Amino acid sequence: MRPSGSEVRRARFASDLDTGERPTFDRGSMHFFTMSTSGGTAEQARERAREMLARFFERAESVAGFRKLEMRRRQGVMPCNRNVSITYEILYAVEDGHRVRAHIPESPNAGYRRGRSAAAF
Repeated sequence: MRPSGSEVRRARFASDLDTGERPTFDRGSMHFFTMSTSGGTAEQARERAREMLARFFERAESVAGFRKLEMRRRQGVMPCNRNVSITYEILYAVEDGHRVRAHIPESPNAGYRRGRSAAAF
């Protein structure tokens, strides 16, 4: 079931007020998270994006009630240095009333920047 337009706007608005460093997983809420990375080549950028997505979904799928609603990908070239940039926008919900799955602790490096890529979680 697709969320209403007002629910999506609320999730986007809440993400604008957040620091954006880490995804949030408040129960009973819809969330919008943007992650971006870049690389000197398209393959380098894709590999970094795959790693970031894997970390995001590893964490997200450990949260009871997590459900991905929509995911969009954009790719472009940064004019200043000709690096390839990839951005993912993920709309997801954390529903109430589910049994808690095993807790996976966050990485001690969560929120730190590495190289040209922002480690968003």
